[in-house]
Amino acid sequence: MADIPASRFRIPPQEMERIVALLGRVPNITEEAVFSALWSEHCSYKSSRIHLRNFSSKGPRVLMGPGENAGVVRVTSRLGIAFKMESHNHPSYIEPFQGAATGVGGILRDIFAMGARPVALANSLVMGYLRQPRQMTLFRNVVAGIGAYGNAIGVPTVGGEIWFDERYAKNILVNAFAVGVVPDDAIMSAIPPDKPLLAVYLGNKTGRDGVSGAAMASRSFSGEESDLRPQVQVADPFVGKKVMEATLSIIRRGLAGAIQDMGAAGLTSSSVEMADKAGKGIEIDVLTVPLRDSTMEPWEILLSESQERMLLLVEEKNVAAILDLAHESQVAAAVIGRIIPEPVFRVKKGEALYGEVPVACLTRDAPLYDRPRKARTSGSSAPGHPHPSSSGSHSIADLFLRILEHPNGGSADWIYRQFDHEVGTRTILGPGHDVAIVDLREEDRAIAIALAGFSHPVSRDPERGGALLVAKTVTDLAAVGAWPVGLTDCLNFGNPERPETMNDFVMAVAGVAGAARRLDIPVVSGNVSFYNETDGVSIPPTPILATCGVLASPRTAPPGSVGEEGLHLALAGAVSDLSLGGSMLDWLLPELEAEPVPVIDWETLSRLQPFLSALVSSRRLRGSRAVGRGGLLRTLLSLVAPHRDMGVHLRLPALDNPLGTFFSEAPGRIVLAYRPEEETAVRETASEFGIPVLFLGQTALHRFFLHYRDREKKDKEIRLPLSAIAKKYLTALTGQMETLP
Repeated sequence: MADIPASRFRIPPQEMERIVALLGRVPNITEEAVFSALWSEHCSYKSSRIHLRNFSSKGPRVLMGPGENAGVVRVTSRLGIAFKMESHNHPSYIEPFQGAATGVGGILRDIFAMGARPVALANSLVMGYLRQPRQMTLFRNVVAGIGAYGNAIGVPTVGGEIWFDERYAKNILVNAFAVGVVPDDAIMSAIPPDKPLLAVYLGNKTGRDGVSGAAMASRSFSGEESDLRPQVQVADPFVGKKVMEATLSIIRRGLAGAIQDMGAAGLTSSSVEMADKAGKGIEIDVLTVPLRDSTMEPWEILLSESQERMLLLVEEKNVAAILDLAHESQVAAAVIGRIIPEPVFRVKKGEALYGEVPVACLTRDAPLYDRPRKARTSGSSAPGHPHPSSSGSHSIADLFLRILEHPNGGSADWIYRQFDHEVGTRTILGPGHDVAIVDLREEDRAIAIALAGFSHPVSRDPERGGALLVAKTVTDLAAVGAWPVGLTDCLNFGNPERPETMNDFVMAVAGVAGAARRLDIPVVSGNVSFYNETDGVSIPPTPILATCGVLASPRTAPPGSVGEEGLHLALAGAVSDLSLGGSMLDWLLPELEAEPVPVIDWETLSRLQPFLSALVSSRRLRGSRAVGRGGLLRTLLSLVAPHRDMGVHLRLPALDNPLGTFFSEAPGRIVLAYRPEEETAVRETASEFGIPVLFLGQTALHRFFLHYRDREKKDKEIRLPLSAIAKKYLTALTGQMETLP
C-alpha cells in the first residue's frame, strides 16, 4: 500500500487504502471526488449510523420513515404531513446570508420532493455574543438569509428559537425545519420502481458554487476559513418557487417514478442513492447536464451543490411532458442518464468514460466506525457567558432580573419581525410562542410544531438531557392540546474522533430514543452534524428536536398570551423534582451548587395532553403556556408581556424550594389562564385526569406582585415595576444589537 498516492480531496489515508482495495486499483480524479463526497461524514453518517439504530421510526401513523427525503406521518384518514430538520452550520459561518438561505431552500426541497406542499418553516439558531462585531454580522445576515428565502418563496416562518453562548462563536448553528401537507395516496418516494427509467435533471443550471460542500461540512475549522467561501451554495428563491411548482405538478400528474433533491454532494448523491435503493446502477452523461460554466470538469459537475435542482427517474413515455412542463415553468431540464442493470455508477462525457465504480462501494461498503468513547470529567463543559457573577446569596427578584436582562432571557421579537409568518393564511399561532400552530384547511385539523435545543442540560447529563428535550417539546404541544405524532432531530456535535464528544453523542441519542419510545413518538427523519470544531475546540453537545403534533379542534386552541384582567392563573403538571440542573439559571450562575438534571415524571406528562385537550376543546382556557426557559416567573411574564400594561398578582402557599419553584425548567408543567367562573370545571377536569393543579393568582393591571412563604414559614413579598421588567424582557436582544453598528 506504500504506492497509494495522497488524496487530492482530503480523504484519510486509511480510507484511501480501503478504496484501492475495493476497486483493485487507484481511483482516477473523478472517482476519487465521488468517494470523497459519499464517504464524507455528512453523507455516509459513518460515525453515527450504528447509534442511530436506537431510534424507532415505527408506528401506526408512519407512512414514510428514515431513508426518504423526509418523514411522513398520517394526520387524518387521507392526509399526511412531511417534515424534517437539517443543519447548515458550516456554510452559515463562512457566508451567513447564503448559508442560511440555502439551508431553508434545501429543507423545502426535501419536503416537496415527497409530493408535499410546504406550509411552514421554523428554525433554531445558536450564536456567540453580539458584542463581537463578527457575531453581529453573522447574526444579522443569518436572520436576513432565512427571511429572504422563506418570504420570497411564500412559505411562512412560524416559529423558532435563539441562544447566545460564547462557545459557539466560531461554530454557529443554523438548523432549519419545514413541514408540508400531502394526500397519503400522492406521496412520492426516492425508491425507483422496477422499470426502465431515464434520469431527468430539473431546475437551476449547475455552476461551481458549492463544489465539495458535503466534504467541507465534514471537517473541522482551523483559523481563517475564507478559502472555503466558493464551497458555499448560492440561493435563488424565485427559481426555487418555479422548481417547487413544477415538481408538485409532475407528481400530481404521475409523471415520475422517483424523485430526489440534489442536496449534499449534488448530482452524485442523488443519483447513487436512488440507484442503490433500486438495487441497480446508473449512468450519467455530464455533457448533457445544464451548465452555467461550460469549462467545468466532470468531477466538478458531479460534486456541485448549486441550488434549486431535482433529479427525477422517469419512464421514457413521460419525458416529453416533463420537458414541456419545465419549459413552461422557465427552468432547465434535460435527460442526463439512465438506470442500468449493472450495479455501477458510470460517468461519461459523450462517448468518453470518466469513471466507473460499483454502487455498493459508494454506499454499503462505506466505512462504519464505532468510535472510542469516554465520559467527560466534571466541569469540562463550563457555561459560555462573559460575566461571572459575584458569589454569595441572591434574592428571587435579583435572579429574575438577571434572567430578563440577558438576551437569552428576553423576547426574540426583533427576529420574528424579519419573517413573514402569515403568508399562505394558515398560521393560527405564530412566532413568539413556544409552539406554532398551522391550519390544515383540507381537514378540520391543525399542525402544532414545538422545537427544543438548549444544550446545557445535555452538557450536564447527555442521556437525561436528551430525554428532557423530548419531554419539553411534548409539554409545549400539550399546552395547546396537541397530540404528538412524530419527531425529527438535528444532532449538532463536535469532533467524533474525540472520545468525550462521541460519548456525549451516544448518550444523548440514547436519551432521545428512550424518551420517544416511552411516549410512543416515532423518529421519522433527522440529520447529524459533526465536526463543529475550530482550532481543536468543539461546541457543547447540542441536539435540537422538533416534534409535530395534531389538534383535533384548531379553532379552540388557546393563545400563548393574555391581555385580560382578573383571569385566574394556575400551574398544572408534575412538581415532584424541581431541580435547577440544566436550567438557564444554572447556566447563568455557575457559583450555584450543581444539581442533577430533573427526573421526568413520565406518568403525569402522559396525562397532560388529554387533560389540556379536554380543557381546550371545551373552550375553558383563555391562555396557556408551558413552563420553559428561565422557569415559572419568566413564563408568566412572557404570557402577559405582549400586552404591555398587563401583569400578575401571585399568592403562593408555603414553598419548601422557592428557587426550584420559580426557576426550575423541569418539563411537564403548564401555566393556565382562565376566567374565575371556570375554576370548578378546571379543577374537576384535573381531578379526572389525575393532574395536580396549584392556584397561583390572577392577572392584574400595572403590577408584578408575588407573595409566598419560605421554608421557615416567613412571608416574602416581591414587588417589581411592571413597565421596567417588561421593558427589560422586550429589549434585552435589541439592546445588545444597538451596542454595535
